[in-house]
Parts: sequence; structure tokens; C-alpha cells
Amino acid sequence: MKGTKPRKVHEVEEINNFRELLEMLEEKYAPNIAYQYKKDIAAKSPEYIKKTYEQYIKDVKALSTSLLDLGLENKKIVVIGNNRYEWCTTYMAVTTGNMVIVPLDRALPDNEIETLIKKSEAEAVVFEEKYREVMLKLKNDSENNVEILINMDDQKTEKIKSYQKLLEKGYDLLEKGDTRYEDIEIDNNKMAVMLFTSGTTNLPKAVMLSQYNICSDVTSVSSFVKIQETDKLLSFLPIHHTFECTITFLYGMHGGATIVFCDGLKYIQKNLQEYKISIFVAVPVILETMYKKIQKGIEEKGKTKLINTMSKISNILSKCKIDLRKVLFKQVLKQFGGNLRLVLYGAAPMNRETIIGYNNLGIELVQGYGLTETSPVIATETDREKRPGAVGLVFDNVEVKIENPNQEGIGEIVVKGPNVMLGYYKNEEETNKVLKDGWFKTGDFGYLDEDEF
Repeated sequence: MKGTKPRKVHEVEEINNFRELLEMLEEKYAPNIAYQYKKDIAAKSPEYIKKTYEQYIKDVKALSTSLLDLGLENKKIVVIGNNRYEWCTTYMAVTTGNMVIVPLDRALPDNEIETLIKKSEAEAVVFEEKYREVMLKLKNDSENNVEILINMDDQKTEKIKSYQKLLEKGYDLLEKGDTRYEDIEIDNNKMAVMLFTSGTTNLPKAVMLSQYNICSDVTSVSSFVKIQETDKLLSFLPIHHTFECTITFLYGMHGGATIVFCDGLKYIQKNLQEYKISIFVAVPVILETMYKKIQKGIEEKGKTKLINTMSKISNILSKCKIDLRKVLFKQVLKQFGGNLRLVLYGAAPMNRETIIGYNNLGIELVQGYGLTETSPVIATETDREKRPGAVGLVFDNVEVKIENPNQEGIGEIVVKGPNVMLGYYKNEEETNKVLKDGWFKTGDFGYLDEDEF
């Protein structure tokens, strides 16, 4: 079924490909800070770097021009590394330059990195210094297609190119009138992103996503949950994963917000405070751990009864459209930096009491559901409609069927829409198992309640 009620909460600018995203950013948000991070996390007095959207777009065009100059148009390019500016620039330079990006998990062991790069048939790899040895080994192996190695950390050698030097060369080419980048016409519906997933088996499958797949999803999320250009998002989940990539990176950009790169898992709370983060994209295990720490702190100060009483009062007032949570729980909210207004989460179930607990404190939690194969979001709560324990409402442009439901209405979730993948790369057998007439069998089970949650 498709939702019978129109669910679009906010009017947003629709995008069909990443070129259109960059054009929108250039027109609406050019002076905004797009990225913020520390140059050297280990330094006693680290330098804080800020990049505007204007600078980011220029870097994307220059890097893409340089990659095209290397003869990589229509080729596949792997990117592997931490969440960082160079990763985001590479992703956009590749996709807007008519190449295919293949993001790999930075935590994979060397042998799996080698296997997936061979499987992807990539001809170039953009990587961090820590992967130097495995990349050199790959380049010397005749069983794969890798010809070009690009080091984000600029440790240039005879066999490895420098990211920075390529960026500089791209600027030089543009200055001399190179129009190869501008002349490219994007095919919205062909593979632009290849993502490896185990799916329902342990054998890695390469999911093929188009720019339209992903951009339709970004537009849908934006129409359900409003992001402000004054927002700051903390990027700490692995960025190769479609949840972090679509929601923090692409959805964050679509709203003209600032993306802040986290110093590491153990610095999440510190970064929330020092950067005054307002939107946090997380998974339940992180949120539940943080909530337990808050509760423990409240208990140790002997304020459990007081907080519970204040929660009851604020809930009564909120029914009269009076929201005093930010005032009543100011001291508790300081632990999150004082600016946190919204938490977007998914990928696993979360304890219902934890959801209610955060909302009582004035931090809105919005849950979503999806898979890599659906770019990834299928359904999410909205700014205005939430139901703790449910994964949300189906997007306007997406259809969901509950197949073979039991007496309680629970059956397999089957999805159709512009966000559904093109298929698995060179794996017709597995594709045919899950895709039929445009309908994708998720392998997950659920039901729709009376309000379509």
C-alpha cells in the first residue's frame, strides 16, 4: 500500500542528481560554513579548519577535472578512510564527473579490502596513508584493474599520486580553460555509487545506486524533517555506510548546514559541547549508553525525584503548547553542549523508555528505517508525527506492501519507489531473488498500524 494521507511536512527543493545539489548550494548557501574540523587532533592547541560551501564546490570541480584528466571518466574509484573533508570532496568529485564511487569500510582487514577492490573492478583508489602497503600490493597484482593510487595524506612516491597535487593541477587546468567537467551531462538513472553489503547472506554483494536513487531519498527526508542552515551536525558514524553518508553528509548539505568531523568515538560528548552541535545522527547503542550516563549522574546528585516531577509538569504544559523543557532541564542539556535539538537514529531497535526519556528532556528523537538497497530510508517519523516504538511513516513517493501477513498483520516488508536500487552488480541471480517488477523484498518483517506507522 501507499500511504493514504499526504505526508510531506515541509516544502523543499527537489534534486535529481549531485550536480543539481551543488548548483543549489552555490546559489543558496555559498558563504555558509560547510565543514569544520581540527587539522591535528593530537595537537595541544589544534587549528580549527572551516570550509565554506563556495570553497567546497571549487575543490570538487578542481579535483574532478584532475580525475578526468587522468582518463577516469566512466571508471570506478574506491575511497577508503576516516570521516574527513577529502573523503567528502572525493565522493562528490567522482560522482559529478561521471565516474562511479565505491566507498569501502575503513575497518576491513587488508585481505577483505583486496577482495572488494578486485570485485568492484575499480581502476583508482583514494586512500589514507595507513592503507599504503595494501594499495601498493594491489597495484602490483595483475589480477585487478587498479592503475592509479591517490593518497589523501600527500605522501607522494613514484607509484602514488598526491591528493593535494591533483587538486592543484585541477585548479590549473580550470584556469587554462578546461571545460571537461562542465561539459559532462549526468545520467540520473545509471549506477553512480557501488556499496558492498552482506544483505541476508555473508557473501558481500555490490549494491548499485543511481544519483536519482539517493537524491530522491535526500529530498524525501528533507520534506519530513526540517534542517536549518544554522544547524551543525556531528559526523562520527562510518561515512562509507549509507546511513551516515545519506543523512549526515548529503542531507546535511541539502539544508546548507555545517558538518563537523568528530575527533573519535571517545570524544563524542566533548565535541557535542565544543562545537555546539544541534543535530546528532546516531545508532541506538550510542544513545542508550549516553542516556544511562545522564541517569547515573542524576541519581548520584539525588535529583531523580525532582527530574521526574519536572518531566510530569513539562508534559502537562506541552499539551497547552507551552514548552519549557530547555529551561527546566538546562543543566542536563549542557552535557550535550546546550544546543542539541534533534537526534536522527536508525539501524536497530531502541528501548521505548529511552526514547521517551530523551523527549522529556527536550531532545527530539526521530527514528527512521531502511536498507542500503533503498538508499537507505524507506520510512521515518516527522517533525510533527512520532510514535515511540514505530519506525515512522512511509515517504510520499514510496509504496510499501506487507506480504503474506499473519493474523496480527505482520508480514515481510516489500518496497517500491525511486530510492530502490538498480540491482546487485554482476549478480543477476541475487538481484532476481529480491527484485521483481520494481518491488524490493527487504527480508524484514513488520506491520502498519491504524495511522500508517
